[in-house]
Amino acid sequence: MKKVLKRFHESFTAEIKHPQTRVIEFIVTEKSKKRGLFDFLSSNPIDFREITLSNDSLIIDVKPKVLNPFRGMGKISMHLDKGENSSWTKVEGEIVPYNNRYILTVCLFLSFLTVWTAFAFIIDTSINTYIVVALGWTIFTLILYMLPFWYRSRLREYKDYFLLILNSKSIK
Repeated sequence: MKKVLKRFHESFTAEIKHPQTRVIEFIVTEKSKKRGLFDFLSSNPIDFREITLSNDSLIIDVKPKVLNPFRGMGKISMHLDKGENSSWTKVEGEIVPYNNRYILTVCLFLSFLTVWTAFAFIIDTSINTYIVVALGWTIFTLILYMLPFWYRSRLREYKDYFLLILNSKSIK
């Protein structure tokens, strides 16, 4: 299944105008900040608690939130290297617009459609049954196929905003 979904991945490169150590220190500082009880109401779309930092790479595991259910779902992997200029950081990464929940959802929908189709043909085998079953399979399959494209566009916006924060002058 993951080999089929591999074509939804998107690679990217970017440059951050700060040294690699400063970028990592900023992420660690933001990640370790104490969160208040009502911080989930803040307007900041970047949640630094979603970032897993190891050596020179970071993984952002993006999931929908209660107050922001349309933020996309998936993983953004980034590897930090020294840039051409010693005071810059080169970022190479990949956007993976799905996770195990998406794969589980696909399996559940395909199972549901199979059982639904069997019941529909047991009850009646008229032309209307064939039309409704074909329509159901088409609509659900199309939605499940288009969902990673939508997730990828949302994760692209998330990545761009994250890189914008890292490029800002406030991390100095």
